[in-house]
Amino acid sequence: MRGMPRMGRLVSLLALTVGLIAAAPPPGTPPRPSPPAARPGQTLPIALRWTAQTVDQRHTVATLTLRNNGAEPFSLRGWWIHVSAMSAIDRPMPGDGVEVAPIAGPLVRLRPVGGPAMLAPGATVTMMLRHADIMILSDKAPVGPYLVRDDDPNHGVALTDYRVEPFAAADPIPGAPPGIGSVVAPEDRYIANARIVPVPLDTLSPVFPTPQRTTRRDGAVAVARWAVRAPATLRAEARFAATLNAGDVPGSPGQSSVPLTLAIGPVAGEVSDEAYHLTIRHDGATITGASAAGVFRGLQSLRQIVDAAPAATGRGRAIPLFEISDAPRFGYRGLMLDVARNFQSRDEVLRVIDLMAVAKLNRLHLHLTDDEGWRIAIPALPELTEVGARRSQNFGRGATLPPAYGSGPDADDPHGSGYYTAADYVAILTYARARHIEVIPEIEMPGHARAAVQAMATRAARWRAAGRADADRWLLRDPGDRSTYRSAQAYTDNVIDPGAPGTYRFIETVVAQVAALHRQAGVPLRVLHIGGDELADGAWEGSPAATRAIAALPGGAGTGTAGLWDQFYDRMTAILSAHGVAAAGWEELGMRKASAPGGTGPVVSDHFLNRPVTLHVWNNQGPAKGLANRLANAGYPVVMSPATALYFDMAHARDRSELGHNWAGYTDLETVFRFEPFALIDQVDAGPGGPSPADSLSMAGRSRVKGIEATLFSETVRAPWRIGHMLLPRLFAVAERGWSVAPEWNALQGPARDAAYAAAWSRFATQLGLRVLPRLDRDLPGFAYRIAAPGLVMRDGQVLANAELPGFVLRYTTDGSDPDRDSPVMTGPIEVKGTITVAAFSPAGRAGPSARIVRP
Repeated sequence: MRGMPRMGRLVSLLALTVGLIAAAPPPGTPPRPSPPAARPGQTLPIALRWTAQTVDQRHTVATLTLRNNGAEPFSLRGWWIHVSAMSAIDRPMPGDGVEVAPIAGPLVRLRPVGGPAMLAPGATVTMMLRHADIMILSDKAPVGPYLVRDDDPNHGVALTDYRVEPFAAADPIPGAPPGIGSVVAPEDRYIANARIVPVPLDTLSPVFPTPQRTTRRDGAVAVARWAVRAPATLRAEARFAATLNAGDVPGSPGQSSVPLTLAIGPVAGEVSDEAYHLTIRHDGATITGASAAGVFRGLQSLRQIVDAAPAATGRGRAIPLFEISDAPRFGYRGLMLDVARNFQSRDEVLRVIDLMAVAKLNRLHLHLTDDEGWRIAIPALPELTEVGARRSQNFGRGATLPPAYGSGPDADDPHGSGYYTAADYVAILTYARARHIEVIPEIEMPGHARAAVQAMATRAARWRAAGRADADRWLLRDPGDRSTYRSAQAYTDNVIDPGAPGTYRFIETVVAQVAALHRQAGVPLRVLHIGGDELADGAWEGSPAATRAIAALPGGAGTGTAGLWDQFYDRMTAILSAHGVAAAGWEELGMRKASAPGGTGPVVSDHFLNRPVTLHVWNNQGPAKGLANRLANAGYPVVMSPATALYFDMAHARDRSELGHNWAGYTDLETVFRFEPFALIDQVDAGPGGPSPADSLSMAGRSRVKGIEATLFSETVRAPWRIGHMLLPRLFAVAERGWSVAPEWNALQGPARDAAYAAAWSRFATQLGLRVLPRLDRDLPGFAYRIAAPGLVMRDGQVLANAELPGFVLRYTTDGSDPDRDSPVMTGPIEVKGTITVAAFSPAGRAGPSARIVRP
């Protein structure tokens, strides 16, 4: 964070304690607050526990227990506990002992009712919460609790002694119907892991993702240093090539150098500007790329070849002789990183760019704005960051947005508050450009826009207070709007109104200033992602400004809000075109909400066909299973981001200890590897209401699939280490699928398909475990990728175990404790009796979660 003022003042903290730590009153007298304890930095003596209890078909019942850990009685009157509840809390039933009131989005407040007015030291009070969700994962529990006093509503104190107690890791969930809440047993993991047959490394290419064509010749060249030769147009690539001397190639400075020639030129048989031809001969190496991007991809491949080469004592490394002709399968290989819901610093984004470069990804889709945050400075509209980039309990005065996703009451929380200054954003652009990664900023509209709506309302209020007659000219919402709606994240006021006075002035200003930042970085803005998803039903219907705008449309009121939607994006794309910018958006831009005849799913709209609009398609569930194919067949350029395969905010596995969400299911490494954009429709498990054969991609439709994109929304990413845990190793499967040729198994049927798939999965897993992840540990050690719990099984009285990936060491204990680096290595079956606990350790020595089995 860059010097934001702290909103949680100490004086407020002290004032908040007034009335909460109270002495026991004499009999017959009402409770009264005790005087404040004037100790700077004091926290409240409250312990809070959320404990899952039971589930039914639609709900989870949990208790929230408050314990007084102080030495004095604690008043239970005159305050509320605020929490972010991603799983909505239903209206309480009589006897639940709690009052619940929504505030904004996931933020709700609650307090105990019906009990005593005072809580004695050591005593507890319990509130029953009914969540409208089956909460298998602990990340779905309420987060970020803080306490707010009724007479000081603009400040709060975080309740730091808070623990979530989900359902036990393996026990059946009380009240759950069969199959609900089941987890992957260690025995099931063992069976899944056993399908991977490690492949000898010398049969695999040292280059990842798998190149198109590789020829290895007999012999090697000893390299201590590269003597880089490159034209001025490849100055940046030459600098990168020089880094190969720094850490990858051992040898003394006095040893002779081997030529490495970089050039731009045609690559036979390839049209991609990322194509390259790499040749390593006895007299040196040459990389010819179709563009500078191709040269850079070739250098990444050379780096991997050098890394895998054995040492040649006293002469550097023995680099094998290779010829590689390579190009990506898809021109768009992306990662969407959400920095709006939980902010990530500039340095974290730069680290992600480094990771993308290693994986040969080329698009960083930066989700800069949403309901919960506006993360890019727009100098002409300072309120966007003064208000929209900060979250705190002071939101009632229009000074900030409300807390969300655990950001707590203070505006100095580094994930609730924060934004990229102009210098930050330019630095991100230039860093990405040097690695040939295009940054595609996303400015969400018209839905998911509460941060902008609230910031512009504050701007209007400030101008009005200053006596300006044009105070409302920036408003994004009609003050008379009485529309009734509820967004997917429970907001009721998060939509930009196409009829509001400031809407198009606002859009023009933002687009112009974002484009100017790109010019400042020397990276022209080619594409702006303009959102378009999840406009809630009912939005605009009660807005006088929207009603007037609809009446002015050709066709008048009969066009309804659908006509207003089309006009909004007509004007939006016209503004972009005036700046030479193409539009990208979520799939809803190409759809109508009504279902097609026969219930075959969302209807494709032709309104934006033949416009410079690319659709990112995320919905592939139920009737929308074949939506990406239908949109591509209809004529839209499409980037595939299916929620069930490429949404990396989903938990890796059906395990109650896993991090993330599960609304789109569970997405393990193999699920991502198995995803094939051109999968034959009859090989897709459509399920009830799924696609018909008509949803298969046509040949023309295939040509419109521009690529694939992994997606990381950040509701649960409140620590930098979680970025690595959620992205990796799954992102490497995206890299393989996006770069390498279409998998052989997709064109086969029956046993031949199964055999080809099994061989491909084993090759990928071997490459990942023995080469890619060890290299990541060395080059980007800050990425704490997920390590899976091992598989365990009891056979013939012996305990067998295996790891998900080759190259991971299994260590064990027999007393039920978790293994550590000093625990014995498992080299074969275990015959010792006891609670056998096994964990997988990465090549760098980092442990994953343990698995247990009892050998009687």
